[in-house]
Amino acid sequence: MEENIVEAKSTIDKAITGARERLRYVSNQIWENPELGMEEVKAHTLLTDFLEKEGFEVERSFVLKTAFRATFYTPASKTDATAVNACVVCEYDALPEIGHACGHNLIAEAGLAAAIGVKAVMEKCPHLKLKLTVMGTPDEEGSGGKIFLIK
Repeated sequence: MEENIVEAKSTIDKAITGARERLRYVSNQIWENPELGMEEVKAHTLLTDFLEKEGFEVERSFVLKTAFRATFYTPASKTDATAVNACVVCEYDALPEIGHACGHNLIAEAGLAAAIGVKAVMEKCPHLKLKLTVMGTPDEEGSGGKIFLIK
């Protein structure tokens, strides 16, 4: 069992390290282009384009204009409703006048990194019934985008 954990950690590390520059680019672009809640058009595009390139099925404008849902399945889970579903959340809105003082650009980057790492392990274990969902939740500093997505 410990050997499997070490291998999984190595897989995650390699996946995230390999994407380091692309992850940093996304974070920097969100930082340099702060968008208030429900107006995160550039961030929405950056994040969804990134996830599509990584092989996720992306639903843009999911429930809200600047929200999204991206999903990756193992082959064993694609049509199995009993598959375990893990969810990673990305936040990316800014605050008026002070931009990303809360670090949502970093939360978005960390969410992408987590998704890449988990997906890499899933690809090595296609027999497992696993589903990974990445939720893009806008307007966390305002109306709380997650609330609308939960309903």
